[in-house]
Amino acid sequence: MKQSLVRSIGVFILAALAFGWAELYLPLRESLGVDILRLAGSLGENRAAIAAGREAIPRLTVEVERLAAAVGELGDRFASAFSDELYIAINAATNRLYLRRGQEVLREAPISTGTGSTLRHGRSKWVFDTPRGMLTVWRKKADPVWVKPDWAFLEEGKPIPPMDSPERRQEGVLGSYFIDLGGGIGIHGTQQENLLGRSVTHGCIRVGREDLKVLYDSVPVGTRVYIY
Repeated sequence: MKQSLVRSIGVFILAALAFGWAELYLPLRESLGVDILRLAGSLGENRAAIAAGREAIPRLTVEVERLAAAVGELGDRFASAFSDELYIAINAATNRLYLRRGQEVLREAPISTGTGSTLRHGRSKWVFDTPRGMLTVWRKKADPVWVKPDWAFLEEGKPIPPMDSPERRQEGVLGSYFIDLGGGIGIHGTQQENLLGRSVTHGCIRVGREDLKVLYDSVPVGTRVYIY
């Protein structure tokens, strides 16, 4: 008799819980159009993934810094052992430039290199990266005038003018000198020396005023430039 009473009470409690769940859950699901239980489970999984990612950030940061330092060291060794002539070595990973003669470092300077970002407009695409490999000083210019390309107007949200438009000619943007490496890439000055040491350019190598003067006076046309 007691067991039967206990079972009856248990059934009644379960029925009440089921009724309450249906009254609460089903109207919410119908009104929101969302499976509440599935959403709660998904949120829990996302929180766990975010927490795991946060825990991994310090370890990954240390690893990235270690690899960058290793690459920079290997690049320096390669460049310094490659030639006994006067040459320029550019470490794009650490944004440092070295004027060298064999193993001797004649000048070291902080620089800015390409961001590696991409700009698309219609069928046109620009990748703002500093090329790696061996380049050569093709020519040198004093008081260069920047002929503003199409992508510069697009970045500013301005219409692209004709090629012969006066809007394209910009004085002072490249500093006092331009060391042309060919292919639209060069070493030049900057109006934002506070950004030297960071990857902020559209592919060219920006150098501070004093360092640029030394490079321009020291490096003849035909000098090799190693970028790594």
